[in-house]
Amino acid sequence: MSLDDKGVYGLLQRCDTTGIFQLESEGMRGYLKKLQADSFEDIVAMLALYRPGPLDAGMVDDYINVKHGKQEVKYPHPMLEGILKPTNGVFLYQEQVMKSAQVMADYSLGGADLLRRAMGKKIAEEMDAQRSVFVKGAAKHDIDERKANEIFDLIDKFSGYGFNKSHSVAYAYVSYQTAWLKVHYPAAFMASVLSGMMTDTDRISFTVGETQAMGLVVKGPSVNESLYEFSIQDDKTLTYGLGAIKGVGESLVEVLVTEREKKGHYQDMFDFCMRIEKKMLNKRALEALIYSGALDGFKIDRAILINTYPSAVRQAEQRQNDHSSGQSGLFADASECNEYETHYLPVPSFSFRQTLQFENKVMGYYFYNHPTDEYQHDLQYISAAFPSQLTYRNNKEVRVLGLLSDVYYRNTKNGKLMASITLEDSKTTLNGVIFSKVLSTEVDEKHSVSDALVADTVVVAAGKIERDDYRDGWQLVVDKIENIDVVKEKHARSFEIVLNNQHTSLFEKLSTVLKKNQGQCPVRLHYQVKQSRGFALLDAAYLVTPNQQLIDEVNALLGTQSSHISYN
Repeated sequence: MSLDDKGVYGLLQRCDTTGIFQLESEGMRGYLKKLQADSFEDIVAMLALYRPGPLDAGMVDDYINVKHGKQEVKYPHPMLEGILKPTNGVFLYQEQVMKSAQVMADYSLGGADLLRRAMGKKIAEEMDAQRSVFVKGAAKHDIDERKANEIFDLIDKFSGYGFNKSHSVAYAYVSYQTAWLKVHYPAAFMASVLSGMMTDTDRISFTVGETQAMGLVVKGPSVNESLYEFSIQDDKTLTYGLGAIKGVGESLVEVLVTEREKKGHYQDMFDFCMRIEKKMLNKRALEALIYSGALDGFKIDRAILINTYPSAVRQAEQRQNDHSSGQSGLFADASECNEYETHYLPVPSFSFRQTLQFENKVMGYYFYNHPTDEYQHDLQYISAAFPSQLTYRNNKEVRVLGLLSDVYYRNTKNGKLMASITLEDSKTTLNGVIFSKVLSTEVDEKHSVSDALVADTVVVAAGKIERDDYRDGWQLVVDKIENIDVVKEKHARSFEIVLNNQHTSLFEKLSTVLKKNQGQCPVRLHYQVKQSRGFALLDAAYLVTPNQQLIDEVNALLGTQSSHISYN
């Protein structure tokens, strides 16, 4: 394998190192960004440098700054230039310590190894003996005692940080190989990486996002396409592994895939239930498959699938019992014949929010859509933006709508409480900080800032963007934060409902829903009867709280997109 592949170094320079051996941590990415590696030797050096000792000693920065001409390289002695030049003047490898002793003080290979061991043990008597040998050997090269002691002390200092170069080269070669595979076989590589983290949903969520950012497509799980692990359809498309769904075991997937390969795709949920042995398909597994979208290929609404599967399972069990007892009926020899009627039981669809909640329950994160997606229409009316829409500039004032995915409280040095938060949308995350003064303030007479700090809820946060040097990124210093429903209520002008003559029988139920959600927002009805159109503003008895819960309830009763909020 050639070690000068431009694609590999381009990947490292972009810090696109998810899945790359030894190079994927956040801290390592930060240094790779500064390093801009363009040779295999850079990778070897970085792996040796990225350890507590060299990091604390500032050796990483020295190496990088010399590489980019920001700092002049300095050698302790001209005789050491040939040894330290490959590492930009930094004592990095144990082999350099040994070679320095050979060159400057006429150590033998065995003697240099004894010096390395002595420096590692830091035993005073051994070190004094080695110092004496070093100074005497250096004198043969016209190096005075003061300078020889100075160099010995320097070698001694850095020997504690020295890494075995042969080890670093071996690690770097594996790093290079994995990077090469990612460059040249991206879909297969990422499928393999994802398959290695099947039970860690946080890592899967991050890695799926990284995979999509590479321009690859990750198709959702499917009983007609997926295997247990992540797989590929072509060089641009991955298929989700069924094993990454909570509640779906490997034994079930093995039976499912074997049956599919033997007899072809499953035609519908009834066909699926009948062809999978009943002892393998329990309630938890079937619900997980439905909620994850693995049965979406049947083109039946998920809520209907959930409502229908008990009857489908009963029919399948009856058929399997008949078959095992020899009572297969009229079509005993027609193996492909479906003896049972395919009948789905209608039920209102899940709301957008319910669909996401069920999906998150079995997949561990939001795969198909994100909780912030349903507020796309609201952004312009509440003067907010998603984190991914922001233009980052120091001290810029912003209003951000995002999912509050993490809240962490801690005490300041003065003992006051502050909070660190993470806001996210479907594309990116934004870290934020709320200082104690803001944390204790009241947003209005009903709500405080702390009331809005509930994880996994959508909020609107206002404040200033500041440079976050610790993470080498940006953060939001929050001045105000509110739940999205509170913000929408403040900006709402009216709650709009669209009716037609098919809704007449539902008026009483609609009245109940509206009165159950009492508030301060007027309700306006838009109606169409035959060729006539009009609107009516309901009286004060029907003032409502205009939030997503009310929209979901009205839409479930009257039909999708039957209601919305009109803003000032």
